[in-house]
Amino acid sequence: MEALVEPTLKEAYEAVRRALEHGHFCILIADCEVRYWGRASSRLGRGQRAIMLKQDGSVLVHRPQGYEPVNWQPPGSRLSAELKENKLTVRAVRLRPWEELVVEVYEVYLLAHCRLRDEARFEMYGSESDVRNLLAENPWLIEKGLRCVEVERRVEGGSIDILFIDEDDRLVVVEVKRGTAGAEAVLQLKRYVEKLRRELGREVRGILVAEDLARGVRGLLVREGLEFRRINLKRLFEIARRQGSSLTRWLT
Repeated sequence: MEALVEPTLKEAYEAVRRALEHGHFCILIADCEVRYWGRASSRLGRGQRAIMLKQDGSVLVHRPQGYEPVNWQPPGSRLSAELKENKLTVRAVRLRPWEELVVEVYEVYLLAHCRLRDEARFEMYGSESDVRNLLAENPWLIEKGLRCVEVERRVEGGSIDILFIDEDDRLVVVEVKRGTAGAEAVLQLKRYVEKLRRELGREVRGILVAEDLARGVRGLLVREGLEFRRINLKRLFEIARRQGSSLTRWLT
């Protein structure tokens, strides 16, 4: 473990370089600005933030408020640091698809790094099936006017989470994902929609329901003619509590 309070930029650079060389978890509380290039681009002006460099190559930049990072890079990114022009620059590059996150640090208030060990098994109460069943019972949480036709309808290669009929008498395939849905969930939904269209010879919509979407997935949904609805877990918890659903297990 190495911890520095109000180090100079040179001291901070040397500490970050040591952390990266040894594959350590490193956290900086610093005045910085952030730039991102990739499938989109963004710039975050100067401010005081927490920067986390994780052992798997992921990077998180947190503002003083909120639980989600304002910028991030996924595991497997290549991390590097340089000291130039009175700035400590931390760079995270992902090769496929290419993305680059650059954090320019002007002042460091606190820096610490060490090798962390965490081999505990993560156990989550509740499951996608709990969310699926609650949405089947309360389709208005997805869209007004939906009527549930079937839960876990078997099709070739898998099963549709929920099959609805909308107000215009169109079939609606709903795929439910806990957490952040990626491109694989979109392609899975696309396959189910196409199979049902061929099987029944009628119009079928597809809706992906999840807490969030991975970067770039919204564009894929649009290109495939599919839709997205965000799950509000707090709202689900409240409904589950009122209805005595198994989702109340999440709250214990």
